[in-house]
Amino acid sequence: MGKDPKADIADKLAQLRLSFRGKAEGELDQLSEVASRITGGDQEQRLLREDVMSAYQLLHRLAGSAGTFGYAALGAEARRLEQRLKPLVEKYPLHDDASPGVPSEEIPQVIDTLAQARQLRSLLDETSVPATRRTNDPERLNDQYSLTASDVHVVLCGLSEGSQIFLEYALSNHGFSISHQEVSTLSFSGTPGVTLVVTSEDVLSEVSAVLDTKAGNENILKPPLICIGSRDDFKTRYTLAENGADALITEPVDATILADNIERLVTERSRTVSGKILILDDDEDLAGHYQAVLEGAGFVVRAISNPETVLSELSEFSPDIMLLDVRMGDYSGPTVAKLVRFDPEWGSLPIIYLSSEQDKQVQLEAMAKGADEFLTKPVSDSYLVRAAQIRCYRARQLNELLIRDSLTGLLKHSFIKHEVDKEHARCRRQSRSSVVAMLDLDHFKKVNDQHGHRVGDIVIKALANLLRQRLRSTDMIGRYGGEEFAVVLPECTVQEGQSVLAQVCKTFSDLSFHNDGVSLSVTLSVGIAALGSFESGSDALNAADQALYERKKAGRNGVTIFQQG
Repeated sequence: MGKDPKADIADKLAQLRLSFRGKAEGELDQLSEVASRITGGDQEQRLLREDVMSAYQLLHRLAGSAGTFGYAALGAEARRLEQRLKPLVEKYPLHDDASPGVPSEEIPQVIDTLAQARQLRSLLDETSVPATRRTNDPERLNDQYSLTASDVHVVLCGLSEGSQIFLEYALSNHGFSISHQEVSTLSFSGTPGVTLVVTSEDVLSEVSAVLDTKAGNENILKPPLICIGSRDDFKTRYTLAENGADALITEPVDATILADNIERLVTERSRTVSGKILILDDDEDLAGHYQAVLEGAGFVVRAISNPETVLSELSEFSPDIMLLDVRMGDYSGPTVAKLVRFDPEWGSLPIIYLSSEQDKQVQLEAMAKGADEFLTKPVSDSYLVRAAQIRCYRARQLNELLIRDSLTGLLKHSFIKHEVDKEHARCRRQSRSSVVAMLDLDHFKKVNDQHGHRVGDIVIKALANLLRQRLRSTDMIGRYGGEEFAVVLPECTVQEGQSVLAQVCKTFSDLSFHNDGVSLSVTLSVGIAALGSFESGSDALNAADQALYERKKAGRNGVTIFQQG
């Protein structure tokens, strides 16, 4: 049996902490030697700006990294001493034509500071991270912020009997599993998939309080909470939001709109926040610690210490975000960020500075050169994970705005075509069976003409939601244009594709849409073709479109397989 990944990460963190301690011991011994030499002889002759800069850089590193490895007292004292030397270092930089020595009027404060620095060695014996309060448990970090769902379970709670019966029937048609629970016995532990609660405004605050308590006790995310209410105005919305509601559906309930809100909330809540992160930090132990913690939280991480390799690493690794140290020996982090922006491909790459720099003006100037955020070292493991998740999530959101249709959340025309071509290439290369399908809503122009575009949009979104629910996570779905959709079903025969999509047609035709007291239903026509049977993905799409045309001629509301002439 292989080693537990969590235990492996914990071992890495422990080894990195030992490595940090060993290096810190050596550096502090060197600093103590410098301090002893300076305070014990001809001070004015011996005190060189080079010595002061070396001491400052060591204190700066300790201020930023010691706390991360559990030595908070050491980090705090190193920061205090660093700040005493900083004005002198900035006033008398090494690279000018002045004397290499420290001006005599500055010597007393430097000597006093270095004398205090000799005491830092003893702080390595003080550890500030009790075992009961460690924040770098990878399982805890990941579970606290992410939730993965394969099914959607809707709990109806605090509703009238009539509402419960109606919603159970209507939401079951959308593919959700449904249960009824009383407020006093409300529970969602052990329920498979993602749980969402639908309740009434009369018991909203009570239900929300129960969910808060249970989520806190079980250390998991509170389920989304949808409220069924009688009014929709600012004051009502404000009160419901204050009492814990995540969405409002007004009576009489339109089941399609409710299903759309369920789909939206569950998608937002269940999406695992992860991504690819590139770390550039010349402190290899610190970079290794960040890497282990972030990998434990589900990220794919690459850590490098040489700024000269950053461009090739970006090209090869293609990260979602980049963590960048501000000071790396002879190299400046802000300058590295600026040169990264030379390439338009990385113009929108989120860059987050990691630095022990606390001067807000310096931070602003650094961000002006190409970064998006500034995290001050030492940064706790949980804060680092959360910051990375937020940035990766925002980066993915921006990317999805580019590739996904705003109404349905499905792939746009050009991107679903690209997926068709990719799957076609895999079929030809691996000799596997896959299917492409074209779907079209029947008589959709009448829906828009008779009921308006708002109802038309609801119908389109309902089909998009149904496809997401009924197809596999490996299937690709796109809005091809207007009321037309394209679907790619990898590793699927045309007979299997016909069976799955015929069930989609049946379920969709059973849905009822409401407008001003009028109910309507809409049917769906589908044409499918075997991807590997054609010379190109475009040819397969054309064949599926031709099969769709044949389905329309044959009476609509069903699935037709393309037949070679």
